[in-house]
Amino acid sequence: MTATTLAFVAPWECSRAVANIPREPREDVVVVLLESVAKGASLPWHRQKLVLILSAMRHFAASLEKAGHRVVLRKAPTYAEGLATLAQEFGATRVVATEGREQDMVDELERARTQLDALGVSLVLREDRGFLATREEFATWARGRKEHRMEWFYREMRRKHNILMEPDGTPSGGDWNFDADNRKPWPKGREVPPLWRTEPDAITREQMERVRGWSNRWGTVDTFALPVSRADAKAWLERFIVERLPEFGPYEDALVHGAPDLLHSSLSSLINVGLLHPLEVVKRAERAYREGHVPIASAEGFIRQILGWREYIRGMYWHLMPGLRTANALNAPLPLPQWFWAPDGEAYNGTTGGACEMRCLSDTIRQVRDYGRTHHIGRLMVQCNFATMLGVQPAALSRWFWAGFTDAYEWVELPNVAGMGTWGDGGALASKPYVASGAYVNRMSNYCGGCRYNVKQRTGPDACPMNFLYWDFMDRHRERFAKHPRMRMMTKHLDGMDADELVQIRTQAQQFRESLSYDG
Repeated sequence: MTATTLAFVAPWECSRAVANIPREPREDVVVVLLESVAKGASLPWHRQKLVLILSAMRHFAASLEKAGHRVVLRKAPTYAEGLATLAQEFGATRVVATEGREQDMVDELERARTQLDALGVSLVLREDRGFLATREEFATWARGRKEHRMEWFYREMRRKHNILMEPDGTPSGGDWNFDADNRKPWPKGREVPPLWRTEPDAITREQMERVRGWSNRWGTVDTFALPVSRADAKAWLERFIVERLPEFGPYEDALVHGAPDLLHSSLSSLINVGLLHPLEVVKRAERAYREGHVPIASAEGFIRQILGWREYIRGMYWHLMPGLRTANALNAPLPLPQWFWAPDGEAYNGTTGGACEMRCLSDTIRQVRDYGRTHHIGRLMVQCNFATMLGVQPAALSRWFWAGFTDAYEWVELPNVAGMGTWGDGGALASKPYVASGAYVNRMSNYCGGCRYNVKQRTGPDACPMNFLYWDFMDRHRERFAKHPRMRMMTKHLDGMDADELVQIRTQAQQFRESLSYDG
């Protein structure tokens, strides 16, 4: 009798482009997909995130069954217990799985190994096919470096995969980076592109109804419209290449009220659940440039987010773990403001608080609540910026990002939030904190004109909180940044500030902190 192998497919490996399974059906291989009750209860996950994962798993399972594979999709108390139970049920002699993509899965697979060993079943781990650099490859690059800047790793990835490179070894367009060209605000009066929608099918609608009533979860399912199959994900990619990528670059940092995407693609949610492979996305964008449909600044800016930042951030996650989970270089003391769960003052977790009157913050949080996303500038320069200047613990903000965004997993959100977003890592990812006053938001968005606060004022009842929080932040951390090459000019501004105004800034910042309701 032929020995049976279980091929475990993690919830972020929802296509054959990523999953470690045989290319053709085999009678001796059972493909296993598991819902872990423990994982599902570990955070107040956004309902749309759950729908995306649960529906994508079912669509993948159905496609495999149609192709002739033996497939089991089962709910289990934990992944480890599910694998052990199924190994006994099918008389398996080994389980093949992908290495853990984040620390919790690494730990869970070790627990699975212990349980399987007791049954005489071996566990074989394979490299994660969802990335373009292996963990060892990044570790080799990082070893011995004083600074781990994304730009240098990105250039190596461009050379390795021959992306936007010319035959003579020079970068296409004559430069590696066209970021300086991609800083335009959205033109006044220009219509905002409508949100794209993939109509939920019967499988997805079933999961929407299933998740709708789950307690201790966040967000609405009513607006769910993401692709959940590989075919629909590929169609979404093609639509982005044709409709949005040509102008993506210049406006990738722009913010507009009520628009979570603008010209962004939302492809990160599809890549991170395994419906698309990052290399096919990168090559499709490069082809659009080669064919003359997309300018170099847009193609390079988009490709850098995937081939550069996504690969780099995953490498830095493992480079900085486990300390990244508790990183708090600025000694931020506060829990998360209730606004992040309830921007309109609605009830959440049995409590209610006041509505957020900061138009930029409330709108970007609503976008997450209603769609499970807002693009990178809303995340970095509104949500993280506000939390950093307020003094929110990086771990508290990280928990919200992990739970709330449809594209968020710990490997990607933790280094982004605890590193770049809040400078909790003390500069391992970003040389300086990404903090800014209301002037930045005003320059890159249309938020400030309709806000109840005055972006021109630093103090007083109508002053923009971003302003007094910014100068309070600089004052509290003056000694740390007084000699910092990219921050010292701003600390010098404190020396020329009127003493009474600085006292008012400190007082107003503290009163503002004390006025907020906090999570937990």
